[in-house]
Amino acid sequence: MHTPDDAFVHLALLRHAGERPQAPFLLGASGVSYGEAAQWIGRLLASGLLPGRGEAAAIWMDKGNGYALAVLAALFAGNRYLPLDGAQPVERAGTIVADAGARVLIADSAHAAQWLSGAATTPLDCLIVIDDAPFPQPPRLSCPVRKLGARLYELPAAGAGALANGDPPGSADDVAALLYTSGSTGQPKGVQLSHRNLASFVGWSTRTLDLRDSDRLLNLASFNFDLSTFDLFASLRAGASLYVTDEAESRQVARIADILVQQHISVMYSVPSMLALLDRAGAWECLGAAAPRCIVFAGEVMPKPQLRAMARALPEGCRLYNFYGPTETNVCLFHRVTAADLRSDDPLPIGRPVSAAEVWLQDDCGKPLTAAGAIGEIWVRGACVTPGYWRRDDDPNTPNHRAGMHATGDYGELVDGSFVYRGRKDRMLKLNGYRVELGEIEAALARHPAVHEVAVLAHAGEEGAAPGLHAWYVTRPGEEAVPVLELKRFCADLLPRYMIPNRMIRIDALPRTPNGKADYRRLQQQLRQGEAK
Repeated sequence: MHTPDDAFVHLALLRHAGERPQAPFLLGASGVSYGEAAQWIGRLLASGLLPGRGEAAAIWMDKGNGYALAVLAALFAGNRYLPLDGAQPVERAGTIVADAGARVLIADSAHAAQWLSGAATTPLDCLIVIDDAPFPQPPRLSCPVRKLGARLYELPAAGAGALANGDPPGSADDVAALLYTSGSTGQPKGVQLSHRNLASFVGWSTRTLDLRDSDRLLNLASFNFDLSTFDLFASLRAGASLYVTDEAESRQVARIADILVQQHISVMYSVPSMLALLDRAGAWECLGAAAPRCIVFAGEVMPKPQLRAMARALPEGCRLYNFYGPTETNVCLFHRVTAADLRSDDPLPIGRPVSAAEVWLQDDCGKPLTAAGAIGEIWVRGACVTPGYWRRDDDPNTPNHRAGMHATGDYGELVDGSFVYRGRKDRMLKLNGYRVELGEIEAALARHPAVHEVAVLAHAGEEGAAPGLHAWYVTRPGEEAVPVLELKRFCADLLPRYMIPNRMIRIDALPRTPNGKADYRRLQQQLRQGEAK
């Protein structure tokens, strides 16, 4: 029999606030207990400032406990929450708020001041400012502003009781969140996550990782990134504790290593790029017995040398998982790393379907592929598939979403019952008549013992010349730049000649997107600027 918080992830707060109000929920700063979280949300709901059921509540703040509480408050109000990355320009934030149709914005003082500076022209019904910082309001306001303190749970207001007696949840198919991605054209587009999507993922991940109320999780991802749905809602489902890194902490590798030890973090979910930075800083060796019991990675390919280095440094009992899935499916495949994976040079599998997914391969003509060795596009069907993009009826994937399916744009192969990632359709190109997958080149270069990270892009040749391949690489600590001839000889043992980059440059660090992934768009810009000179 399902309980209400099985279908609506935020309702777990009621249970924990009622049964164990003093238990820690949000760590860091002064900390917030489950009971205080209920009081905080109850106070905001009692203010009557949040929009009506089914409307969007935008959140634009620096990361922290207040951001997490604002997300939950929006859900308790029956809103779809619209998380905005705190580091993005106000113009882009305004574009997203307008596209989502949000009329209420929850912000801290710094972001509220940016919004009111005149740079954002999107009209609002109310701007809710939640922190204790001074907030000088400009003489002419573009919208009503209500300033509330950061410690709302200290104010007299209805708490968990008011939440429990409020309006009942709507349908599990209602939209719970709008997560805006950059989109291939650079125009932000919102992926809709329903309550059913969230509940399906949170229930599966909580069971798979055996989360319990004694666990302490670490949030590194921005709240507009789908990895954060695990951090916040799986913690809540299990009654566990969550440390939400602030903007500065999430950019400081040494600080993250300190947090892992000081906060006794037991479960960590991150992109491989961040784990690579921790590895490069020697963090795993320093953790010792304080290492997490479970580390999950997703969002990028995990290079085997990096995986082996991390596994060697961590205690034998630490479980490692590879999660796979675009934002449109959250997680649809998973694989627990084995000793055989660490011995093999083969790519790490992205695994088998989660309980709410059916996954298959399909060729370019729409025909399912089942033969051994066949490579096709990964397609997904099931409760993990989101309702699609907000106001994007013309998107090529929209008909699939209406049928409960998603074409991932990734190529895969089925090997011994597990899916193996074989590259992106949009990173597959033809060079001199040959099909080239840039990710395969990156994987080969990453096997060099001196190489820590690598990114490869195609670049246009000079007039009349064929296109070429350009590689940027980061060396492991203490390693010098590798001679180009040595790298080419190394690649020659792993790749055909036409896939060996003709340009290889060592850099101190790869540029990163706000979500911590390698920023190929910025690298492409640098490449074009270099060619233009």
